[in-house]
Amino acid sequence: MARPLVSIIIPVYNGSDYLEETIHSALAQTYEHTEVLVVNDGSTDGGATAAIAKRFGDQIRYFEKPNGGVSTALNLGIREMNGDWFSWLSHDDLYLPEKVATQVEQIERLGTQASTTVLSCGTGLIDGEGRPIHRPRKRVKGAFTSVEMFDHLLLDACLSGCALLIPRKALEDVGGFPTSYRYIQDWMCWVDMTLAGYTFLVTTDQHVLSRVHAKQQTKRIAELAPLETARFFERLLTRLASEEKPSRHHLRTTFRALYRSTDRVAQEELFARFHGERYVTKVEQYRWRLSSDVYHRLITAYRGVMNLRYR
Repeated sequence: MARPLVSIIIPVYNGSDYLEETIHSALAQTYEHTEVLVVNDGSTDGGATAAIAKRFGDQIRYFEKPNGGVSTALNLGIREMNGDWFSWLSHDDLYLPEKVATQVEQIERLGTQASTTVLSCGTGLIDGEGRPIHRPRKRVKGAFTSVEMFDHLLLDACLSGCALLIPRKALEDVGGFPTSYRYIQDWMCWVDMTLAGYTFLVTTDQHVLSRVHAKQQTKRIAELAPLETARFFERLLTRLASEEKPSRHHLRTTFRALYRSTDRVAQEELFARFHGERYVTKVEQYRWRLSSDVYHRLITAYRGVMNLRYR
């Protein structure tokens, strides 16, 4: 049986600092049935990013496009890829050599279930110089149904996009990455996959190194996070409430997540507009509001310390 072709997509914008090392890590995969696509999202660095990519010649497939954000670059890569499996690699992150090989072995063990399964591996953190960063993080592993992963994504944590191996059909089923969002587009895409019925297999074996540095795009546009999150919950509640038979479980999870992920104004407005009282008791709402206040204070303090340490 032919082994699957895996397409490694590297979106990049003004990424000359780390792009060469990142491409090398993609080309160094022990699993040989891969292709590497680099998508230059309208870099404005005088051709520095383009020059690095073009040095690799026919070892990679290189594309340029006007700037539109990482979602548009990823979606172009999805349209152009030849593989049935998608693997995202940020231009400043690294794959360890066994990343793809290990996940392909998991695909082969899954058999017919593989086509409806998204795989995730463990990640480590490095700084701008490639030195390890030791940061306490909650790690989960195991097989998740679509409903279990929906709950995890909304109430616990997102999955690292670069840790995933995704069936191309899953991305096509959800319409790719949402292009009107620039900060939470990956989280939204994974949530859409759970609603499309995809299951997830999560391991903690470390095969990706995620770089933390001052020039990260997520740091430059962090102010978008609360605005986009509120928009996302409005979109999600609209979708769930409009279903012929709305899922009480999904709606309760979403209302609970409102208190974890949005500010008080958005919480109260969306709770009222989508009739949260039908699904949540007043006692639960009060408890979630209190725990939300504590959570937001703790996470703000934690991020402040980490940003000072690794700025």
